Amino acid sequence: MSSLPPRLALHAVSRRRAGRMVLKPTSLHLAAGEVLGLLGVNGAGKTTTLMLMASVLAPSDGRVELNGADLGEVPQCARRHIGYLPEHAPLWPELTVREQLDAHGALRGLRGAALNAPRDTLLLRLDLAPLAKRLCAQLSLGQRQRVGLACALLHQPDVLILDEPGTGLDPVQTENLRVLLRERAAAGAAIVLSTHLLAEVTALCTRVAILHQGELRHDAPLHAGAAAWRVTLGVNQAEPARAALSALAAAIEIEDAQHVRVQLHHDADAALLARTLVGANLALLGLEPATPPLARVFMDIAASGSERAA
Repeated sequence: MSSLPPRLALHAVSRRRAGRMVLKPTSLHLAAGEVLGLLGVNGAGKTTTLMLMASVLAPSDGRVELNGADLGEVPQCARRHIGYLPEHAPLWPELTVREQLDAHGALRGLRGAALNAPRDTLLLRLDLAPLAKRLCAQLSLGQRQRVGLACALLHQPDVLILDEPGTGLDPVQTENLRVLLRERAAAGAAIVLSTHLLAEVTALCTRVAILHQGELRHDAPLHAGAAAWRVTLGVNQAEPARAALSALAAAIEIEDAQHVRVQLHHDADAALLARTLVGANLALLGLEPATPPLARVFMDIAASGSERAA
């Protein structure tokens, strides 16, 4: 793998199809160890964006860089350093699962132990060893998805791009997938995960990008370890609230005599916050999230127009 920190960057990338703009100029950066959740309603431009990231499609304008290299000038970098799983895993139906992985590895220049070791590890890790001699044409949807994921991971890519990777997986397999992706991120891989499941994003991702009508409308970190609340109190009770909440190890920002912004650790919820304030004989007039939850951000963007990009 590259000695450079794995990093994917889109610089004002756009894509036209049949003269129609399906992805407006988009700039997006992905650093080593990040897991980016790419969200959007059907037709928002997610699949187009993933294919541009993976160098499956060429941008109409702009450029895609991998570790500082322009993939338009050195497309072979994508084959070496990017793992891509489309929504429907492309498998050769006449090959067995083991042969599929061997052929996929050979296309990436893997031979001998460099191929056999990761192949056998992934067969075990993704519960594919019992299927190693089965033809790909005979696999179920979930089995095909796991084989496609093994192909994407086989060459230990710097960047992993996954389009609906949980399709067809049962709850145990879904949890195994989460663990595997966390491990890859901890090892320095940059991961892009497109899914319609917000729970999957909150469980795995460190950042969220939301596309709508072919336009990037949201790109921000996902703070899964803490909760922020805006508290409305009786007049001149902000300072007493600071003392009352000190036991919760909360970060408190006093906005004015009535409004306090409180950042709590993940094990302190709204009910505990309210009990603490009321127990300190403070007049609690209002309590609301300081930042909208992901579901509300997504729904607000999805409701902002009816036309879709494709």
